[in-house]
Amino acid sequence: MAAGARPRRAVLSGPAALTASELRVARMAAAGSTNREIAQALFVTRRTVEVHLTSTYRKLGITSRQALRETIDHVTEPTAGTPD
Repeated sequence: MAAGARPRRAVLSGPAALTASELRVARMAAAGSTNREIAQALFVTRRTVEVHLTSTYRKLGITSRQALRETIDHVTEPTAGTPD
């Protein structure tokens, strides 16, 4: 592995593929927070929130916040030691 590289996740799609950060952002979005509100709460940029949500939508095979709300309740926390 190259210096500074992260190990690849074993699962590439589905709920198990979400990182802790993606799951945190997804739960806040599903609860009704706007991208701006999420960014302010987590001290990240709006673009970072957008990237996490885009990745989450792709991994879960969804296309809307409504689908996110319906899906996210069934997602469990990533296991300890899972890279963000």
